[in-house]
Amino acid sequence: FPVTIGRGKEGWINLDAIGSHRDLTCTHDLRRPLPLAEGGVKRILAEHVVEHLEFYGDVPGVLREFHRVLEPGGVLRIVVPDVPRYMQAYLHGGREAWKELGFWEGLPADMESPIELVNHVFHQKGEHLFGWDFQSMELALKKAGFSKVVRQKYHESLDPELAIDQPNHAPYSLYVEAIKGE
Repeated sequence: FPVTIGRGKEGWINLDAIGSHRDLTCTHDLRRPLPLAEGGVKRILAEHVVEHLEFYGDVPGVLREFHRVLEPGGVLRIVVPDVPRYMQAYLHGGREAWKELGFWEGLPADMESPIELVNHVFHQKGEHLFGWDFQSMELALKKAGFSKVVRQKYHESLDPELAIDQPNHAPYSLYVEAIKGE
């Protein structure tokens, strides 16, 4: 069966720490073992979730848990803010660089300078605990036991059932998939 973390999809097992959407199956803190059988999950989607976990203390265990519950050949899709995109926009400056990230009319109203937006990606008022790039994600996933890690694009997936990304995240997200070995 498929699992979503942090976002509901009808017919899937939907876990969320807060429990606010209509398709929620159960609330669950990802820092604890998943209430799922070993090797019983075909696919997992964690969209804009992992950046909310502490990199050194929580992420290794959470990724190992994802690996544990996936069946051999199962696919994990992780979507996080792509920090290098923000850094490039900051370094290049100019309106066009920010437009590519979805900021059509300039910075959000509550931010006065581009570095505030960069810091928002890293911290989001205390909610974001790590800024991700592909290299750090690939290393973390391989350490967790995944045999293959690939960078993907919005709505492109090794498993078409996982190509259900939220369009509002497309301009600024990193899409990564990891496969559990056979």
